[in-house]
Amino acid sequence: MYRDLNSQTERELREYFQEEDYMVVAVPKAELVRVYALRARKTVEVARRIHGLKGKDAQALGYALMSALLLTSLVKHATSQKVLFKMQNPCGVVAAEADGKGRVRGFVEGSPQDCWEEGTINVVKELRLGTPYTSIVPVVGRNFQEALLFYFEQSEQTRSYLQLHVSFGEESSVKEAGAYLVQVLSGVSSESVERLEENARGLSIEDKRPEEVAVSLLKGMEPRLIGLKEVEYYCPCSEEIARSSLLLLEQEELEDLLNEGPAEVVCKFCKRVYRFSREQLML
Repeated sequence: MYRDLNSQTERELREYFQEEDYMVVAVPKAELVRVYALRARKTVEVARRIHGLKGKDAQALGYALMSALLLTSLVKHATSQKVLFKMQNPCGVVAAEADGKGRVRGFVEGSPQDCWEEGTINVVKELRLGTPYTSIVPVVGRNFQEALLFYFEQSEQTRSYLQLHVSFGEESSVKEAGAYLVQVLSGVSSESVERLEENARGLSIEDKRPEEVAVSLLKGMEPRLIGLKEVEYYCPCSEEIARSSLLLLEQEELEDLLNEGPAEVVCKFCKRVYRFSREQLML
């Protein structure tokens, strides 16, 4: 896919996606730069409702979901290859899993933002042959955004710029959720780097659509649209997966569960509850 990211393209994107969540991938005409700009308001709101969150915990989950979506830049586009993002510390954990098709899910345990500096960021990527690659870095920075930026600099060895934004409206509902990631590959001229930094400096993504953010970041560099991705909160858990997780338990442990009634499995990502009798587990 390739189109000039001009006013006509922006208008068509507004008409097509309207209020839906999506990500655009854009590049300048003559430099090795990638821009990923994302809107995820509905996605983060679905997650907030599923997990019954508000305030800083809802914000942490929103940041994690968008971080995982931005990290899918590291896997093949439009595939089911996944990226797992997890930030944990003594106060809790927040995790999110996204794939190359824009599907994402996540959860929060505890209040991980209460002891920020003591944590680690763990990123697991599925490669083409299905072999996972794991990278762990300490949490460095004053906030989620700075910590993720440190990850890219240390683990991916890529000059990066990014911004995450989640705000709330009435009754703790998500008013806005958006993000962008700029990756500067080797060989980019110093003039282009300076222009990118100038464009990013002071840029607010509040009230901006993904294509508007991409155009602002690539101002003066002839932006082109090379990819689109619809985004949604999606959990593929099923009765079969839940049953298989129970059958991985030791026989004695499973018997103890069944002696108290039906064995229960609760999905961390979507809160769906699965219950199994002894007969259903064929024991």
